[in-house]
Amino acid sequence: MTAWDVLPAVCFSLVLSGAMAQTTETAQSTTPVADQPKPAASEPEKKPPVRETPPDVKAFNDLNKITDPEKKIAAIEKWKADFSTSSMLEVADDRILSTLVQKLPGQKVRIRTAAGVQYRKAAPKNRGAAATRIADQFLDADLLLKDAERYARKGVESMLLAAYLQDQIASYEKRKAKPPSSEELQKRFQESRAARVATLGRIEVKLGQTRKGQKLLEESYAVNPSNVNVDAALGELAVKAGNDAKAVEYLIPARLSGRAPKGANEALESIYRKTHAGSPEQVKAGLEAMLDTEYRKRYPNPVTVEAYKPTEKRSDRLVLGEVFTGSGCPPCAGADIAFDAAMERYSRKDLAVVMYHEHVPRPDPMTNVDTQARSKSYSVTGVPTFAIDGKKTMGGGSRDMAKQVFDRFQKDLEKDLETPAEAQLKADATLSGNAVKVRASVEGIESDSKDLKVQIVLVEKELRFNGENGIRFHPMVVRAMGGTKGEGFAVDAAASAPYEQTFDLDEVSKAIKAHLDDYEGKGHRGETFTFAEKKYQINRADLAVVVFVQDDKTKHVLQAAYVDLSPESGPHPVTEANEPR
Repeated sequence: MTAWDVLPAVCFSLVLSGAMAQTTETAQSTTPVADQPKPAASEPEKKPPVRETPPDVKAFNDLNKITDPEKKIAAIEKWKADFSTSSMLEVADDRILSTLVQKLPGQKVRIRTAAGVQYRKAAPKNRGAAATRIADQFLDADLLLKDAERYARKGVESMLLAAYLQDQIASYEKRKAKPPSSEELQKRFQESRAARVATLGRIEVKLGQTRKGQKLLEESYAVNPSNVNVDAALGELAVKAGNDAKAVEYLIPARLSGRAPKGANEALESIYRKTHAGSPEQVKAGLEAMLDTEYRKRYPNPVTVEAYKPTEKRSDRLVLGEVFTGSGCPPCAGADIAFDAAMERYSRKDLAVVMYHEHVPRPDPMTNVDTQARSKSYSVTGVPTFAIDGKKTMGGGSRDMAKQVFDRFQKDLEKDLETPAEAQLKADATLSGNAVKVRASVEGIESDSKDLKVQIVLVEKELRFNGENGIRFHPMVVRAMGGTKGEGFAVDAAASAPYEQTFDLDEVSKAIKAHLDDYEGKGHRGETFTFAEKKYQINRADLAVVVFVQDDKTKHVLQAAYVDLSPESGPHPVTEANEPR
């Protein structure tokens, strides 16, 4: 586990001070973090003042650029000496250990020494969490399993209810906040302990102590059935025991999490093949269709909405929602689902949404060069970040926090629906063969800004990919943006010529694949990886175009337009986004 596996309500592209104070329970479970108060669903409404990155954090971030393991370790040791009072010393020790385990696994003496240093130097109240992190790293690398067993047991034994409750209450009092009820705190304790029990159970199974390991895994499952590693391990044990029905019960939620290990996925596929005839392609399609059904059944949108009914104040504006997200970002789940609900409540005559996928904190196979450039233009430092007509906000949360995220942006959205547009925008688009041709014109601009641009965005209305945050269906995925380098078209108020963009779908697909191949080749934050899928193929039957006029400097959106290119949507006449509703 690294500092990136512990995530706050926003997935940052920077290492956060104190990140390692949390435990591996966060990364392993979809339940709230049990070793600390629950994170808020989003940032406070009032924007915090911009603060400079502390010198120790900045220097530590720079270490990520070093790829040679020995040089990285030496640089971290120097950093520790230079910033001997930093709150990130535990993170540094963890990074040294993870570098050794991942890059120099043959150096077992150094690894044992580094693990001992990390454990001993951890604050007394953090030693149990440090022990579990060490055990997890050894387990994931299939390395020094007897040592892993010893550390995992220390992690479990350190979980004492009285000490936990005392620490939690003191933490709330220090922040002058009301602590949760005793029942809630005890529940969090049990969930946290269950995650550590799961680590010990998985290690016992690897050591050949199957009966002992299975008992521990079942104990953990009884408290938290959403731990992916537990589901996967119990599923594989059930397969070995010949109990396919029980195995499927465990393996389906593991697969839908997007984080199941390869062995668990292969086990599910094997079971499915036993009972379903056909070609490999047909069987694969059938399995995915079954998983689609299971996903929708198990994970309905927790946000209940009613169809929007325009008031007498409804203006001519089509509101634009821009969302920066990542399929490997757990807090993005809350924001993604919240915007799913918004698109259900509001028609495309009221709201257009575009989703810019980013490689934060993990590689995302729906990312492309244009979405990354768009992120930079908005000065996005973490995901989820979203903007309603250019008003940027950060913050997300787990799936069950989606309602809080939705409530947060809904008032801005509905306010804008009753705010007149500041430009008249007409857009039409056609899909002919391999080309999407877009034509837009702008009149009646009510802005003196010299930084206005027309942005033309090609979106795929839904992609299926089980990301590590458990989201399986991704709407309104940005595939390409118009203009030179995807940066749009500068508005010339004196000119009457329309703005035109042609998207060659084969070229768009090639560009996305080239980016994903290049990113995979270079590695993610200095670490090698392989995409489970590369989502570069374009579904020509599921496209739409979003056009908007925006002040490129302030990001304020004057007006937007939406054109559906799906065959079932019929012809695509000129869309006058300024028509009264």
